[in-house]
Amino acid sequence: MESEDHGTDEVPLSALEALERQESALALLEDLRTREPLPRFRPARGGGRRDLRRWPLPEGVTIELHDGRAWRWVRCHNVAVGGACLYLPAWAKEGPVPARLSAPNMDGVLVLTDVMWRDAAVGTAGVQFEFRDEEEREVWTGALIDALLAAQALK
Repeated sequence: MESEDHGTDEVPLSALEALERQESALALLEDLRTREPLPRFRPARGGGRRDLRRWPLPEGVTIELHDGRAWRWVRCHNVAVGGACLYLPAWAKEGPVPARLSAPNMDGVLVLTDVMWRDAAVGTAGVQFEFRDEEEREVWTGALIDALLAAQALK
């Protein structure tokens, strides 16, 4: 009795293109990380899990995306520890792309952003930040919380 193989080992072209884009973005991110200084941070106060909440971008906090040639500032609708809602330029809509997260009390943390959802009607997209390690995530978390607390104190 012969068995038929109905499966295929071929990967769809769109999946290969996505993997190539991710591989290219990761290579660019590693190259940028070797040229950028390691983040420095003054320890934040407070605790608890805050990475799922989103806030309006506090003053002094910026998100920049790298287009392969230079860092480009992007307008941000809201931000969280693990991601943001951004107005993505056309060149970044297919993602993933390297990003630099900056705050008043830290040097930039370099992460990979991956598009999780898009709202074409409004022109926004939700991106997830992929940190190199937990230490960089903690640096960003502390700096973002400090900026949010400073913004709240000014109200």
